[in-house]
Amino acid sequence: MAKVSIIMPSLNVAGYICECMESVISQTLKDIEILCIDAGSTDGTLEILEKYARKDARIRVVHSDKKSYGYQINLGIDMALGEYLGIVETDDYIAENMYEVLYKAASKEKLDFVKAGFDAFVTPGEGERYQLKVSMADCNQIISSDYFTEKELSNDIYIWNGIYRLSFLREHRIRLNESLGAAFQDCGFRYLADIHLGRGMFLDESFYRYRRDNGASSTYNANCVEYNLGECRYLRRRIEEEGIRERKIRSFVARETVMMALEPYLTFRGVSKPDTGTREALDAFREIIRRDREDGLLRQEEMLPKHWIEMRLFTEHPEAFEAYAAICAEARYAPYRDFIRKMSKQKQIVVFGAGKVASYALCLMRMNGIENIRAFCDNDRGKWGSRYLGYEVLSPREAAGRYPKAHYLITNRAHSESIREQLREKGMAEERISVYKLPLLPMESTNYFMRLYRQTGG
Repeated sequence: MAKVSIIMPSLNVAGYICECMESVISQTLKDIEILCIDAGSTDGTLEILEKYARKDARIRVVHSDKKSYGYQINLGIDMALGEYLGIVETDDYIAENMYEVLYKAASKEKLDFVKAGFDAFVTPGEGERYQLKVSMADCNQIISSDYFTEKELSNDIYIWNGIYRLSFLREHRIRLNESLGAAFQDCGFRYLADIHLGRGMFLDESFYRYRRDNGASSTYNANCVEYNLGECRYLRRRIEEEGIRERKIRSFVARETVMMALEPYLTFRGVSKPDTGTREALDAFREIIRRDREDGLLRQEEMLPKHWIEMRLFTEHPEAFEAYAAICAEARYAPYRDFIRKMSKQKQIVVFGAGKVASYALCLMRMNGIENIRAFCDNDRGKWGSRYLGYEVLSPREAAGRYPKAHYLITNRAHSESIREQLREKGMAEERISVYKLPLLPMESTNYFMRLYRQTGG
């Protein structure tokens, strides 16, 4: 028996599949099986997979007769022979020690699942790659289903950043909805795992590398509300089939239904106005949420204030909610838009500060085609002469000498005023100094890039 079975669903990812496969076959945990479930690729993906399979006996290539992410994963669950099961989406890649660390934690603590943080990444240019870390909360402690049912909002959002005990999945028939396509089909699986969890854990480490610049990714599917409605119905059907009546579980599902209805819509409302299918799905969600509230499953004291307000606005005043959604979309994206517009007008940019905030600023600028970045500068002498994210790190004095007419973007927020004064003393005009104030949210930043991608047609 392999320690971990790794399911890799694929469909026309020839541009990414080699990096993904190399990261999986190079795992420091060697006792793995690799199930490549291809749904009829026509771009050379299948041939690449078969080539890998001829060289590595741990790899099995399986042909899916249905173009459904859920169906592909379920095929893998049925075929898997390992003790634990992991999932790697084939436009992503993973750190070489991912499954060794996860398996050690899972086997030591006898866990049903263990998950870790991940890095969202983009590759805006040849040889460029920027990674923004997404961390988990409440790490390194044993959790159970109560952890989720007692929370106002679940922080368990993805299925591929961990491993699951295969017998746990099979015992509770934890499977994915087999709807066509590949968008948002992990919701039902994730919630079923959460409500049946006996022992689980989150680790304060990052192993999975989640691609955010693939325009064809299902993450950016315009029909997100319709897909989530399908997941909501699938989850509720499964709960009814299992005869689950506990209020805490049903209330958890009711609260998460509010998020399934509203969060994708509020996030992507800035891309376009809702079409007929989206409006009908929203109306269906309204009816579900109204019934949940009538049944006493949604209570103000069990929800975050923001979500309670949005839920009531959504169900009681649909027209007002639509206006609210439009305002939210503008408020959410306007600061990013204004920042990009301002930076794109600068002939030269020097980023002051070579740390985490600087990485966010650089990532956002490069994702949106800004190429006039000249260097970093920093007050830390130990960084002078080194390179950060591909750019030279200069002393402030050298930067001012080389780039006296540049725009200086301050990314050291804690000392922004003293740095501003420092730059003024070196002759920099106030209008050529600004502070990066955008939130350090990987998904928000990359959503803005994809918003532009969708609006411009790629």
